Amino acid sequence: MKVNFENSVTRNAAFISLGTDNCTIVLGAGGGGLTLPQIKGSGKRYLAGDIEVLEEHSAAMMFRCYLPGAEKERIFMRFGLLPGFKTRICLDLDLLDNSTIFTNRTPGTLKLVIHGKRTDINSVDRFELGMEETFHDVKVRLENFFLTDERPEEYPLPQRKLVDEFGQWKEKEWPGKIHSMEELKTRLKGYEKKAEYPFPEWNRWGGDAGRKLKEGTGYFSTFKSEDGRWHLVDPDGCDYFSLGPCGTNPGDHCRIDSFEQVCDWLPDVNDPEFKDLYMTGTMRRAAYMPPDTYKMLSFTALNLKRVYGESWKEKWEEISHNILMGNGINSQGNFPGLCVNNGRSKLPYVRELPGFPTTSTLIFRDFPDVLSLEYHEKSEKYAEYLSQWKEDVWLIGYFLRNEPEFNFVEGLAIADEVLHNPEQTYCRLGLIRYLKETYGSIEVLNKAWASAFESFDDFRKPIDCCSADYPKSQQDIRNFSKYLIREYIKIPSLACRAADKNHLNLGLRWSKAYNADMMAGWEYFDVFSINCYDFDPSRDMNFVMKAGVDLPILLGEYHCGALDRGLPATGLKGVKNQEERGVMWRHFVEKAAAHPYGVGAHWFQYNDQFCLGRYDGENYQIGMVDICMQPYKELMDAAYETSKILYKVKNGEAEPYSRLPESIPMIGY
Repeated sequence: MKVNFENSVTRNAAFISLGTDNCTIVLGAGGGGLTLPQIKGSGKRYLAGDIEVLEEHSAAMMFRCYLPGAEKERIFMRFGLLPGFKTRICLDLDLLDNSTIFTNRTPGTLKLVIHGKRTDINSVDRFELGMEETFHDVKVRLENFFLTDERPEEYPLPQRKLVDEFGQWKEKEWPGKIHSMEELKTRLKGYEKKAEYPFPEWNRWGGDAGRKLKEGTGYFSTFKSEDGRWHLVDPDGCDYFSLGPCGTNPGDHCRIDSFEQVCDWLPDVNDPEFKDLYMTGTMRRAAYMPPDTYKMLSFTALNLKRVYGESWKEKWEEISHNILMGNGINSQGNFPGLCVNNGRSKLPYVRELPGFPTTSTLIFRDFPDVLSLEYHEKSEKYAEYLSQWKEDVWLIGYFLRNEPEFNFVEGLAIADEVLHNPEQTYCRLGLIRYLKETYGSIEVLNKAWASAFESFDDFRKPIDCCSADYPKSQQDIRNFSKYLIREYIKIPSLACRAADKNHLNLGLRWSKAYNADMMAGWEYFDVFSINCYDFDPSRDMNFVMKAGVDLPILLGEYHCGALDRGLPATGLKGVKNQEERGVMWRHFVEKAAAHPYGVGAHWFQYNDQFCLGRYDGENYQIGMVDICMQPYKELMDAAYETSKILYKVKNGEAEPYSRLPESIPMIGY
């Protein structure tokens, strides 16, 4: 079933050309779009078609779904496209059920995410294809769109070279771009230096030796001073603020399956010199997602091996330690890979405990059936992994997991999802038991809820959204939701504490602090961690503190990117140029340090992402170093200036850096 663009209506957009099966359109910087009215009532599952972004940078495209009379979409899909590279997209309309935030990639398409509320497609009045807000109007060409019940098998891609032999974007020049192997060798050798901190008051951990807070335990610990400030404490008992990048590995994994033909050069996958740099196989992003076959290569590792041969990894360690420690970086954030637990550590680190317990039946997205015996048993097994780390003095602590996916739904009440899910889960039985204990009889519950249930057995049947269908149920739904979140945290946390008494439980790296339900269970952590993609972390940190959490707060991720260097997307925060990236570093870190609960900030990430996308399609200019291991001077200079006064800011002796960066709307997905 073909889509006829002549039936489309624009919003904050204008056609340049228009035909039945193609159009070229200017989408307004505020996030314009055009309607696709043929979706309504079609009954088809997939929307597919070809899109070309007629700009020099990537675009975050939007597929928005509006209810009747609504000015804001109920749910949307956001996905990325490369510039000037005609790509066939495929949108699965079944995913309007909000069962996932992420999807697997189709050839050529970058990352796709889904945000909003569960939506019945038959209730949608307007479907709109357009663009996320950006910093200027954007031209795109749309062709050959159709609706179908069969997922397309063909995803044709242009035969155009986009990536040079070093993994750099060919379409652009910028200061610091590598043009030859000799140039790369010379640059890398300039970073072969002994690694040491530039501040004499810093000890070997990166703590302030002149600020002893308590007797050292031999491991990292926490301390709350009389002025109400929370602190991390290094193994010697000194004040320690954790500052550093996530993903300290020799390059990002570059997804090349379906992209081989656009690269100037790739080593043969069977070449004995380079085959160990390839990763091939099948991965499953989450238990509820289908498996995805991939082929990936680290261009950074490839570049280093071409320069240094078999000693490339040792040289990468030397160069990385020098770049980081020499600029006042004293930690590795999550996903560390620089001399971790191998006897050669120089940088304290945090890491995620792999294999967070799940259950055969899930409540919603990745939320397990936490009241089941299965969840208890798997938590015990999960905690056993800590035995490999428990003697490592360089390990600050462990995250239980990263960004639970159920939390991406704003305002989510997990008890609503327990009742929506038709399965007879242990959580459902626990909720029925809670309601019986609270009300005693169904008549009392009906009076309190203004409902008309015949018996408590009615709760064994699916309820679409209990707190919306019965507004007076909201307090009970919230209470039980908090109980389930507390159990979700408590059960694995107690198992981990029994397995490892030396290291700090750093929490869950919540994707955002905006739902008070998710603050439940904080008492089982040693440190409360959140990821914060904002220019100033104060609002999120204050939310946590005001929700009653009395713990140190660690910011597990933040970043920004610009378009003046070698990648076509900014990441989740955009700024004007590299100088403004440095401003963002200073403002964010020093605001975090000045906050009475702030104990760390971890930049995401050490390496730039690949211009054609990592495993899931992110292609952001967010690194401290680029794909050729060249540090971004403006960012590193800012890191040095912040670290020079870090402990004075932390202890209220110096004001935090006040200027906000000059921002642009993100190009991110």
